Amino acid sequence: MSDEIGKCLCGRIEVTCSELPKNVIACYCSDCQKASGGGPSFNIIVPDGDIQVTKGETSIFNVTADSGNSVERHFCSNCGSAVYSKLSTRTVWKAGLFNHIQDLELVANVWGSSDNKLSIINTEVKTFDKGAS
Repeated sequence: MSDEIGKCLCGRIEVTCSELPKNVIACYCSDCQKASGGGPSFNIIVPDGDIQVTKGETSIFNVTADSGNSVERHFCSNCGSAVYSKLSTRTVWKAGLFNHIQDLELVANVWGSSDNKLSIINTEVKTFDKGAS
């Protein structure tokens, strides 16, 4: 399989992934809602060795998550696109970076207890009130 290339909105940041997983996790925490404009953040989790920023440099915003943990939110300083979030246990990449998002499948929702009336949680998949354990 060939590398998958993801890009921010303006194209200044490129991400190369050796094998893009098809599974997406939607996060409804209050930080993701603010970063996405009101809805969930759609995320993929890839081992750090299989994905990397290969063009451009992200800007970082540090925040304390609802869980109490520190999170580095990486984004494009030109267009504002979210690229990834670095948590203490994993790196979470934004599914929207990749052109074939229509081929990806939602498999879980996290922080479902924080959803709002603007978004509808797909209850056909596993939903966690807080983060997945």
